[in-house]
Amino acid sequence: MFNNLIKNLEGYLHFDEDELAFLTADMEVRTVRKNEKISRVGDVANHVYYIDKGLIRFYHEIGGKEHTYKIFRENMWASDYAAFLTRSKSVMNIEALEDTVLIQLHYDQMQKGYERAKVFERFGRKMAESLFLTTVQRTLDIMVKSPETRYLELLEHDAEIIRRVPLKYIASMLGIEPESLSRIRKRTARLQTKA
Repeated sequence: MFNNLIKNLEGYLHFDEDELAFLTADMEVRTVRKNEKISRVGDVANHVYYIDKGLIRFYHEIGGKEHTYKIFRENMWASDYAAFLTRSKSVMNIEALEDTVLIQLHYDQMQKGYERAKVFERFGRKMAESLFLTTVQRTLDIMVKSPETRYLELLEHDAEIIRRVPLKYIASMLGIEPESLSRIRKRTARLQTKA
């Protein structure tokens, strides 16, 4: 069950067998059905999630309208990390977009790892850096790139997401309305046909 997780961890750092055994011993496998909430706004963010299979969406609501912050897929780590670190209530809803298998790491287990060995501290730092960079990049993209550029970059770097996720969520993640995304898709499809 933990094969994909272990490969992912080894991509960050080298772990000894006993360190991997310690880390995975208290990790929980959680199966979530499509459209099921993993956590809601106001829940304390107790876990960091490794996505073994499926897709999850982070979103919040403003004035009754959902705004998708980010979509995560297999072999990615995800968390409302600021709330996780500060032991505070989440400002995001997390929902499965497909039947999903998560491997979740509890805050307390991560703290025990930090106390046990430096490798866990380095792993925690690398995870924090990765999630921080994702947040900064999204903010910069929304501020300085056109919606068409954001769409083309998503298409280039993660076309699978576009095939698997309803377009209304893709549009929301890009910060535009579905109608605008539809026009961008038509325009870029024509340009690709001419190329």
